[in-house]
Amino acid sequence: MSTPTYQAVPVTCPNCQHRFVSPVLTVIDAGKDPEAKALFLSGQVNVAVCPQCGYAGMLNAPLVYHDPEKELLFTYVPPELNLPEPEREKIIGDLTGQLMSSLPPEQRKGYLLRPRSFLTLDGMLTTVLEEEGITPEMLEAQHQKVDLIDRLLNTQDEEERKAIVREAEQQIDYEFFEILTLHIQMAQSQEQADVAQQLLALRQQLLEWTTEGQDIAAREEAIRELGAELTREELVDKLASAAIAGKEAKVETMVAVARPLIDYLFYQELTGRIEAAQQAGKADEVTALKRLRETVLDLTAQLDAEMQEAAQEAAELLENILESEDMDQAIRANLARIDDLFLTVLASNLEAAEREGRSEDRQQLQQVGDTLMKLIRESQPPMIQFINELLEANYPEETRKLLDERRDQLDERLLELMSIVAEDLARGGRETTAERLRQIRQQATAMLALA
Repeated sequence: MSTPTYQAVPVTCPNCQHRFVSPVLTVIDAGKDPEAKALFLSGQVNVAVCPQCGYAGMLNAPLVYHDPEKELLFTYVPPELNLPEPEREKIIGDLTGQLMSSLPPEQRKGYLLRPRSFLTLDGMLTTVLEEEGITPEMLEAQHQKVDLIDRLLNTQDEEERKAIVREAEQQIDYEFFEILTLHIQMAQSQEQADVAQQLLALRQQLLEWTTEGQDIAAREEAIRELGAELTREELVDKLASAAIAGKEAKVETMVAVARPLIDYLFYQELTGRIEAAQQAGKADEVTALKRLRETVLDLTAQLDAEMQEAAQEAAELLENILESEDMDQAIRANLARIDDLFLTVLASNLEAAEREGRSEDRQQLQQVGDTLMKLIRESQPPMIQFINELLEANYPEETRKLLDERRDQLDERLLELMSIVAEDLARGGRETTAERLRQIRQQATAMLALA
């Protein structure tokens, strides 16, 4: 698997007139360069970000997109270049020739001789996304979120920024924060520290100013406070403290985060606290703890009902995929609905098929799982794929061997990305995995120092 090859071109920022150099990609081979494909599908390919003011804009550059699996060859030359037809055809011919020469003989098929030209890059992107099962409506919604991030980032006055947020708060949902996080990670990976800092400051403001942000902040705070190795006794302590202090929203968030720990033993522990408070004559504490018990019962019943409904929807989606004539296309068309719960339902069905000896069902379910893993891996940049491989390997022997085999990929950028991923894992409550990645990073750091 290769990494996208870029050309460096000089750019003048239209916002602040600062001159800088930006990478440009002219050929995307989705079969070889999943990182480039992922950038294109997210609308981030050939986007230049000014390191001085953070302004982001699309560069006018010719582009060839090739997907051997779907037998697609698309070309685009920006009309803004005002090229005469012979020169335009020469550019396309050179780029497609470059692509074809890189393919092995068995992959040089007839469709490569009939490239489809597009007048706009959006038209090409929309067609590719349709082939991937992503609708124009989904694309437009994502574009609006990206545009909103740019608008907010380029609005320096805090009161003006607040007004924009109030006007567009419906767009600022969980997906919006995911896109914002992607922008932050891209800026960090491209060593644009000032832009990353501006985006982080914007995220912090949105966490405070918006309903969705406040929910995310509350959940992140609850995850940090509860920790990765929380016991039932500690959970009762923290819930009791929040309940006695009258922090109902905090109780709700903690219950949602720590639902798996709320079982018979949890209620037994909580009942013991109530009895102890009664014996000590602490009437206010008894009242608060009893109210807490009722609140937890109500919240868990609501969560379980929502989970059951979501699990039923995931099961129906899995059944529809299994019954479809083109399973691969059905999966691609429903990627937006496939989440951790769907994967859990898939794993449960696969385990049951294996246990009951239903080999045909097991084979179909395994095919769904394999296709999903393929799509997930294809969409990840090579460095993220490398980090995942390291996390799947046994530490320290296998990880050391893997790092040694990939010495050419060991650099400061990889170490920085490892730190970012470890922080994300820790924030998500996966401290054990985060700590393991930190250990692997130490291995990589030592090997890089000896290189």
